[in-house]
Amino acid sequence: MKKNYIKIIKTIFFIGLGLFFIFFFWGKLDKEQQQEIIDNFLKANYFWIFLAFVAGVFSHILRSARWNLLIETVDSSPPLITTFNSVMAGYLANLAVPRLGEITRAAMLSKKTKTSFDKIFGTVLAERAFDLLFYILLFFITIFFYWGTIGDYVSKRFLIADKGTSFFSSWTFIIIVSIVILTIIFIWVLRKFKHKKTVINIRNFFANILKGILSIFRIKKVFLFFVYTIAMWIMYLLMVYLAFFSIPLSLDNCLEVAFLVLVFGTIGIIIIQGGIGIYPIIVSEIMLIFGVDVATGYSIGWIAWLVQTILIIIFGMIAFILVNYKNKDEYSAANSK
Repeated sequence: MKKNYIKIIKTIFFIGLGLFFIFFFWGKLDKEQQQEIIDNFLKANYFWIFLAFVAGVFSHILRSARWNLLIETVDSSPPLITTFNSVMAGYLANLAVPRLGEITRAAMLSKKTKTSFDKIFGTVLAERAFDLLFYILLFFITIFFYWGTIGDYVSKRFLIADKGTSFFSSWTFIIIVSIVILTIIFIWVLRKFKHKKTVINIRNFFANILKGILSIFRIKKVFLFFVYTIAMWIMYLLMVYLAFFSIPLSLDNCLEVAFLVLVFGTIGIIIIQGGIGIYPIIVSEIMLIFGVDVATGYSIGWIAWLVQTILIIIFGMIAFILVNYKNKDEYSAANSK
């Protein structure tokens, strides 16, 4: 019962935080900018939005196919449609309650395939661990190549402009030192209180992540696993890129900007449930670097976010309906015997 209350509180908190960002940012816009955003939605080219939607569907199909490669390491691979339904149901559950999606997709697939939940859940952890590692690598590569552009923008917009780069550099140094100190303290706490239940849970959590990462090496089709991963991220990129064409936009390097939106927009999706409220703000800030006005950037952010969210809601609901329908059929068949 206590855990249910915690889940409800978490859900309310993250949705509330998302709504706060929406109203806060909207309040900072003047009447003309607000009207421009409304007009952008009314006049949007829904052909490009549909293409972005299709790219999103393919990204989830590729994720499902890739997950099947992991499942093969613990059991026989289920039909792709079964895995796809489990993935979409998991995403829908995540929109409702943070981190519930991993359990939901594992439980659904375990029930359909009659495979041990622990084994299936282990493959979910493995996939998540790999995705986290891949994203961190992608993030630091992006920072490396775009540090000048992003660093200058952040220093001018969010820090003291007249102190320039030297001020930003000092903050960079402080952040790096703080991360190192916090890491040392974290390791010391883990060792000092290693017999405490909370610490044991934390250690087990990181041990499971490591175990998940190592299980990648048991995959028989490693090359195909990486092909699916890269193809999946290309579909994510296409989903954002195609959304750019839905409204009038004066931008020469659309693909480059779409890539940056993908990388930094993902942070918003990670920190707040489904990226509600924060994702469009991040998109508008990234696009502002390249000379796109706030209203246009914010509009594209909302369009890209809505494509992802509506996709999850539609296919997630279909997945739950299909599972319940199948379960009723199985129950009727069992009673008729």
